[in-house]
Amino acid sequence: MEKTNHITVNEIPSKTWSWLKMNRAAVDVPSALEPVLPKVRGICEGVSFSEKPSFKEMPDAAYTGGCGSSFDALFDGVQPVLITAASASGVSSGAENAPVVLDYRLSGGKRAAAAQDVFARENSSVTVIIVSSSDKGDGGFQALRTKLYAARNAHIHIVKVQLLGAGFVQADETAGFCEENASIEVTHIILGGAQTYLGAGANLSGYKSAFRSDAAYLCADGQVLDMNYVVLQYGKKSDCQMFVNGTLRGNGRKTYRGTIDFKNGCSGSTGNEQEETLLLSPQAVNNSIPVILCDEEDVSGEHGATIGRLGDDVLFYMQSRGIPKESAENIIARAKVQALLGKITDDVTVSAVSDFMNGLFGED
Repeated sequence: MEKTNHITVNEIPSKTWSWLKMNRAAVDVPSALEPVLPKVRGICEGVSFSEKPSFKEMPDAAYTGGCGSSFDALFDGVQPVLITAASASGVSSGAENAPVVLDYRLSGGKRAAAAQDVFARENSSVTVIIVSSSDKGDGGFQALRTKLYAARNAHIHIVKVQLLGAGFVQADETAGFCEENASIEVTHIILGGAQTYLGAGANLSGYKSAFRSDAAYLCADGQVLDMNYVVLQYGKKSDCQMFVNGTLRGNGRKTYRGTIDFKNGCSGSTGNEQEETLLLSPQAVNNSIPVILCDEEDVSGEHGATIGRLGDDVLFYMQSRGIPKESAENIIARAKVQALLGKITDDVTVSAVSDFMNGLFGED
């Protein structure tokens, strides 16, 4: 029998509704994880990649993610690869550059740990796409950790695509830090695996620093998706925008925790988190915990959630045009993911996501 460690992940910063047992999650981790390296493509002028960077190349900082301190121990002895965007003259526009793609193709039974650091120097901009995939029926475990440092006027866009086999468990954290006028954008597409534990966030330390996250998912047929987004806003006029949009069907189970924390001194800051969940089955379970914490008077924070079934008006419209109910539900569920594909500037990745969805919806 394989030895595992039972660890706590995705603990919400401010404990609430303890009787509902949603403040944290727990995951069984294989005791022996193997460090793995990605296949890399797309390195272009102004961006460098190193499998074995020197210890001090990535700045020390109070990185903020969502998985928690227990998660860090999984990466003891794991050397992060490093992607660095060189400093540029002027101010970064945040425009999408040709992306760097890290491809983690895992075999069945793999127990993998992988880490990557992304450092955007002053005035630079970089896009990194990380794809985790395997054959359709494979199982295993993947621990994935990504640290992002956006220096003054820099922009980082990180895209994570999860297309793992039906038996895989993934625990994945994205932790960021922003200097003055820097921004981090995180895009998640989660379609595969048996269980996915996702933590993400940033420390908005600098003046006018910004964080944006967009997540799309399909959770079905016994799948578990557990999410924890945490953003700490220290800098004046900092901004946080979080958006989650997905579908639950069968007996899928999803928990979303989103925390925007306005710290003392972040006057003029804004924050917004919005969630839309489409329920296609009475057996599906949805938990949503949007939280705004505030220790500063001059801020503006909003949150909202829309959770429900497909409206009768939408169904009537589609059925009146010869589209049966099941096909209509699939079209809407697919559209939630398709809406994020426009943020992915790599045709190979877009095709992989489309092919995976074809399999999910029986369109092979």
